[in-house]
Amino acid sequence: MTMFDYGLEAFLSSTDVGGRLGLVTNATALDRHGTHLVDRLAGHPRLKLTAIFTPEHGFGADAPDGEAVASSTHQRYRVPIHSLYGPRKNPSADELKDIDLLAYDIQDVGVRFYTYISTLRNTMEAAARHGIPFHVLDRPDLLGGIDVEGPILRPGFESFVGHLPIPLRYGLTPGELARWWNSRLERAALLSVWQCRAYRRGTPFERLGVPWVKLSPSMCTTTTARFYPGTCLYEGTNLSEGRGSEAPFQILGAPWVDPAPWIEALAPLLPEDVRVTPVSFRPTFSKFQGEECRGIRLDTDSPVLHDAFGIGIRTLSAFMRSHPGRIEFTTRPTLLHPFFDLLAGTSWVREFLIAGAPPSEIEARANAEHAAFAAERQSFFLYSS
Repeated sequence: MTMFDYGLEAFLSSTDVGGRLGLVTNATALDRHGTHLVDRLAGHPRLKLTAIFTPEHGFGADAPDGEAVASSTHQRYRVPIHSLYGPRKNPSADELKDIDLLAYDIQDVGVRFYTYISTLRNTMEAAARHGIPFHVLDRPDLLGGIDVEGPILRPGFESFVGHLPIPLRYGLTPGELARWWNSRLERAALLSVWQCRAYRRGTPFERLGVPWVKLSPSMCTTTTARFYPGTCLYEGTNLSEGRGSEAPFQILGAPWVDPAPWIEALAPLLPEDVRVTPVSFRPTFSKFQGEECRGIRLDTDSPVLHDAFGIGIRTLSAFMRSHPGRIEFTTRPTLLHPFFDLLAGTSWVREFLIAGAPPSEIEARANAEHAAFAAERQSFFLYSS
């Protein structure tokens, strides 16, 4: 039986690519044996690594959430590392002038507001403007690549946590997403996608036989990733989304929360494969750092959650019913919209929650909203299920 491999293997073994390489990457660009792509490029007969470009969290994928990352130099190979998460988020013409081809290799989650795909878009469009071939070394959709969830990003709600007019959970690998977006560009990139070998849609990450590496400080397990499409919405509220706890995006709460009525309201709304229990936690960073918090913890043994957005909406709705008047949707002085709306990609989700709409109504509207995209995206599939 053919063994699964990442797209980097086909790229590195090809005799059709060569020259001075710019690489958009971070710590997640491992091969199946745990060796980083940058190390694999050392001494490559056709490719000379000239520059590295990094997304949010930097090359080590360990810089704090939302914190600007400075440019630096790779200590071992003395290659410049250009940060694309700081004062600017696009590569400059000067940084691209000595590059013959630009490649992207980052393990993504498959959720619109996980900012690595904003960097994918920015670097692909920069390559198109400068006539530089752009290569995506593909990796699986961590959430399976089958389910599509949540509302479409509406015009006027664009931000770095939502660049593309896609649903919250879009069901594509990075390479498939690049193919879809490139088809919509007025000036298309010279795009090549290097496919994973022996990959089928819907395969849980744990069954691929490859090592796991944290995608960012708070994306620490595959279970975290499964709940992330729904519970990251808490980032736009006055409750903790569990950053700085042992289970980010599974642990939710605040110092003033009473878990008992919340669980009573929530438990009947959850699918059979999701458990909810009361929890106390003290975040080591982010909201309520160092404070004793109470709340809930979500767990599952299922390799894929099919309604992660819905679970997030149901937990919020149950909290608002069990703690009337306690929810706040936070704002930031530099933003035109509440941050919750930028995550949701629209204002109507927040407005429906405030109006007391049942979660089923919110989920049904989101399903109707993304139905056309869910069908359209299939023409860009590279893998069957």
